[in-house]
Amino acid sequence: MSDERSEAAARVVEGRAWAEFCDRLKETGALVLERSESDLDRSEGFRFLSRLLRGGLESFVEAGDTRFPRIRSLPDQVKIGSDNPDSLYQTATIDGSLRYRVHGTRGTVRYLSFSAFAGNYGARQDRLGVMGFIDGGNLVVDDDGRFEVFVGPKREGDNWVETRPEPGMLAIRQFFLDRENETPAQLKIECLDTNETLEPLAPEKLGKALDGAAAFVAGCSTLFTNWVDDLAKNARNAFTTDAPEAQGAWGDPNQIFRHGYYHLADDEALLIEFTPPDCFYWNFQLDNRWMESLDYRWLPVTVNAHSVETEPDGSVRIVVAHRDPGVGNWMDTAGHRHGAMGLRWNQAKQDVEPSVGVVPIDELR
Repeated sequence: MSDERSEAAARVVEGRAWAEFCDRLKETGALVLERSESDLDRSEGFRFLSRLLRGGLESFVEAGDTRFPRIRSLPDQVKIGSDNPDSLYQTATIDGSLRYRVHGTRGTVRYLSFSAFAGNYGARQDRLGVMGFIDGGNLVVDDDGRFEVFVGPKREGDNWVETRPEPGMLAIRQFFLDRENETPAQLKIECLDTNETLEPLAPEKLGKALDGAAAFVAGCSTLFTNWVDDLAKNARNAFTTDAPEAQGAWGDPNQIFRHGYYHLADDEALLIEFTPPDCFYWNFQLDNRWMESLDYRWLPVTVNAHSVETEPDGSVRIVVAHRDPGVGNWMDTAGHRHGAMGLRWNQAKQDVEPSVGVVPIDELR
């Protein structure tokens, strides 16, 4: 065992790695204290960090071995970067120098895509980016709905996602229009370039995983908090497609995503009007200050092409307000005076810019 490896192991078994891990989490909490405008912001901010921690531990500690990958869904209520309420997000940690095979059944879910990304949210932004991509419209699927996708540095099979020889992540998006009546894809992954057997947990491996989880919490929280700060300055009660922080996020190349920021007094409403473009899928959603979607399990905070109520001419009227105005598609701010919001078109044939304006809520009646 080398001196360097011995030191890495000693750092764990002596408890230093755990202490440093806890210290980094404590430092991250300062972000919540500095960027909050209300008690609600702070309580949700610390919950946000706890959710990121669950996701980071799952990703780095439990499923970080690229030789034995697993496709896993984000843990319940772990929300990152204006997460889509209509989505089932799944990931697998990969090594871009190795070959992988994903196989399963297509199901009936509206949208399915596979993206290989370099780096992670704990890395610097210049290490993030799409390496390869394929969506459900281009998948070769047999008559029984079965398919396989090869992931690796060299083209292979009918369905291929390109990678580069560096650490990365395979991200899988499944978007539902009507979740109750659509069947998600069922997927498994295997590494094709290893015959190794799983070894007992080495101390230095755990130390590296704890470092990765802490960096994920710090990097992810900073990235999206800064993003909302930028939206508050440049897209207050408006939308923009000019989002500089997006270069550090794992976006889908099939989407035009308009991000915005709402800030409303008790007697104000944000009126959003548009005629949806010809597109494969669209939705609107409200987020909190930390760019987490509001609680769509219980509240009307999101609408899509299936659930929306349209005007007689096919246009859409969305009303963001603290109480139901009785008109349009009401989006409940759920006690939030401010936060992020998003409007995404998927595979749109043309872009559409919505009309957005603040109005007295009583005038809507």
